[in-house]
Amino acid sequence: MYATAGDGTKIWYESAPGPRPVLLVHGFASDSRRMWTDTGWTRALADMGYVAVDLRGHGQSDKPAEGYSPENMARDLVAVLDAAELSEVDMVTYSMGGLVGWQLAKLGRVRRMVLGGIGGKPASREDMLRVQELLGGQDLSACIDGVAGSRIEGEAPVPVLFAAGEEDEFAADAPEPFVSLGKRNHFNAVSSRVFKQAALEFFGS
Repeated sequence: MYATAGDGTKIWYESAPGPRPVLLVHGFASDSRRMWTDTGWTRALADMGYVAVDLRGHGQSDKPAEGYSPENMARDLVAVLDAAELSEVDMVTYSMGGLVGWQLAKLGRVRRMVLGGIGGKPASREDMLRVQELLGGQDLSACIDGVAGSRIEGEAPVPVLFAAGEEDEFAADAPEPFVSLGKRNHFNAVSSRVFKQAALEFFGS
């Protein structure tokens, strides 16, 4: 399904109904299938319900030349939630998705959020280019331009839990409250059973 953002960009999403749906926001140079379906997250959330989104420029969503700031991509997510008729959700994000999710939480659409693979330092252009090369994705220069230099700032707008692997150089300074995903790195931590269990427990607390 598609939601239409304020600038006309079509944002792809998939939803499964449930009593307390969880919004899943993937990281840079990925998409919802690779990050959430292939790693078992949508299966783990089947009893709660979920909404999995492809951010603009990624996956099955449109790929416009602009509009990639975390604030604007958060507004894309508002359009998705409106289309899915969900006023408020719990949320799991990974890496760059945490920058977007942090902004969404400021807009009052999130109850609780679990941010994986992200620390407190600003997103760097060099790191994003390296991730793009490693993941073999298309040219995401517009997204890099919009996101580089962004960071999570200020007091968390809703209850939050951070999670990362001990070998994740991009999240080495992840703040508390924090759950370790063991000897995982930035590229294999998403599939961690500990990650899924921590999120489910946090949403249920």
